[in-house]
Amino acid sequence: MACNCFEEAKEKVREATGDPHAMIRGVFTPINGKIRLLPSIEVLYRKKKKDGTFCKSQSSIDLTYQYCPFCGKKIIEDD
Repeated sequence: MACNCFEEAKEKVREATGDPHAMIRGVFTPINGKIRLLPSIEVLYRKKKKDGTFCKSQSSIDLTYQYCPFCGKKIIEDD
């Protein structure tokens, strides 16, 4: 990452909770031939059935950011 906001935020969460193992959710993804840990958010949604109604159970997908949600710098530097 171009910044260290993710690590700083993780440390603040650990201090605030008192849990030395507290984490911020992230996704490991290959970018430019390297595996990177990116901060992510989980999106919950219900799939639509063929009849147009929605399923009772929820599905989820993780979305990552192109820019740091804390400082706004681009997360992945262009090679």
